[in-house]
Amino acid sequence: MAINTIFKSVSADYERTLEGKQIVMQCNFDTSSRGGVSKVCALSGDVQITKSQTMSKQIKTSGRVSIKLVYLDQDGKLNNFDYISDFSEDINDEAVIADMPCLVKASVVDMLSSVSGAEIKVQTVVELVPSVVEINTVEILEDVEDALALREEQEYQKYVCQIDECVEVCDEYSCGVKVDDVLFFDSKAIVSGINDSDGKLTVTGQAEVSLIYTSEGVVSTKNMNIPFAQELACRDENLRACISASVKDSRLVIEGADSDNTFKVTLNIALNGFVMQASCATAVVDTYSPTNSLDISTDEVSFVASRGEMRFEEHIGGSVSVENSDESIKSILSCIVTHNSLSNLVAMDGAVLAEGVLNTSVIYETEEGVTKCMQVELPYSLQFDAEKVNEQTILCGSAIVSECSYKVKRDREVEITANLVISVCLFERVCNKIIKGVEVGEEIQANSNAISVYIPDKGESIWQVAKTLGASIESVKEQNPELGALMSGDERIVIYREIG
Repeated sequence: MAINTIFKSVSADYERTLEGKQIVMQCNFDTSSRGGVSKVCALSGDVQITKSQTMSKQIKTSGRVSIKLVYLDQDGKLNNFDYISDFSEDINDEAVIADMPCLVKASVVDMLSSVSGAEIKVQTVVELVPSVVEINTVEILEDVEDALALREEQEYQKYVCQIDECVEVCDEYSCGVKVDDVLFFDSKAIVSGINDSDGKLTVTGQAEVSLIYTSEGVVSTKNMNIPFAQELACRDENLRACISASVKDSRLVIEGADSDNTFKVTLNIALNGFVMQASCATAVVDTYSPTNSLDISTDEVSFVASRGEMRFEEHIGGSVSVENSDESIKSILSCIVTHNSLSNLVAMDGAVLAEGVLNTSVIYETEEGVTKCMQVELPYSLQFDAEKVNEQTILCGSAIVSECSYKVKRDREVEITANLVISVCLFERVCNKIIKGVEVGEEIQANSNAISVYIPDKGESIWQVAKTLGASIESVKEQNPELGALMSGDERIVIYREIG
């Protein structure tokens, strides 16, 4: 007996996150020509990958760290430094192949500052996490002739392209005063959603801009929310992607009359990610012959597939008191978000748990007219309803603050409220069973019984029953019409055969 097998090639490409690494960068700020330094009030940093290239067993990456620092000089006046530092780093991994699609995500995980005389020393810890796309083609058994086959609809995906696009957004704000100095200018971006309708991908999101400026000795704060939408260049059906957003470049121009300046903000937002195309294929996952035994070799094809993106928003808050019990706060000059660490995302059945710490710096004026500052940590643990999530869902995400408000309580306590926006990408592991080969074995001795009675185990499928009895599913169902797809364990299955 010969069995003819028909195989089909399908793409089973997948994104794979490799082991990351941390780098430490040191820089020194000399303030001797700018009035010296008495205390660092706020330290904020961001990192942007400018280039990444895959070679054999290695990823070469380069990037830029942007540091923004606000401090008090020796006279107690606010001053600032902005600094940019470039870096190059190699990430070694045996799984890396030359020219394979690669994306390196970078984030500032820690920043420390110290003061030595007129010098401010800053240490920045940057984490680099590379992801690559494994291009994989598998052969699935599409059909088998002269044997009975169990078919299954399986999910696969093919790599389409890597997204590396930019969208420019602009906004402006009329101050109503003459701006003397800009102490702090920072911006963050986050993806709010990805729409995959009409054969195209559209990314929506928002950028948050924080400005601190002085006018005739008065310190003021302005926060700007700038929404954006970008239609990506790729076009096709069943596209999937997880896209991240970061501010690649930011520009601030001050225009207008002396008594009424206008801030004009322009942001260049980088969108990065991999695009996959989902597909379905019908595969034979089991087969048997009533006349011959079959030697079947099987394998498993597993990969991680995107299940979309979700956006959550929640207010968090906390309070802090000045250390000196004799000191009273006259007014809050500014509250700067210096670092937001989304440290943990946990998938639960129908929910997402987000945990992290928000670091802020409060700059205030005492009743005596002295400018001071203090650091405030706001830890958070937030649970959000998410119907599409279960305990097996794989999560990755980012968070920004869209608004930070503050008020003074009891003259020496500051209450802070921040609006936290979290973007979460959902992934699910897909495991497909495939048949690699079928060989015909010995002839099965014909069953001489006219009647066969079989008591199945609970949970047995109709296919397993038919295979055990050496009959077709149609024959088993025809003679036992009360059977369902799965057995309850109390069935008595009877098969009548023709003898002779």
